[in-house]
Amino acid sequence: MVYKKLINQSGLTLTVLLVGSEPNQSGPTVTAALPVGDKQTIEYGNAQNPFLNGLVISSSSGAFSTGSQIVTTRGSSWDTVLNTHDTLTFSGAGGLNVVGSNT
Repeated sequence: MVYKKLINQSGLTLTVLLVGSEPNQSGPTVTAALPVGDKQTIEYGNAQNPFLNGLVISSSSGAFSTGSQIVTTRGSSWDTVLNTHDTLTFSGAGGLNVVGSNT
């Protein structure tokens, strides 16, 4: 099993869709609801496919509709954030600022 810890420091309730697979490919998805200040560990993917291809972030408060960031090339800075860290922290306007870290 593969896990990511998600932390919401955005000030808004967020819905985060984790998209698995290889760059530029659609794959299995997992949705997480993240209340303000919440921390959750989410299971996604599997040992054969532990990669995240992207995130789709939306706010249930209507503060914004949707923002997405997709990996286009393995080894890119966004790929590094998603796939070399076990924790993703969402902050800034609507949680669209995403930082990776290892805990």
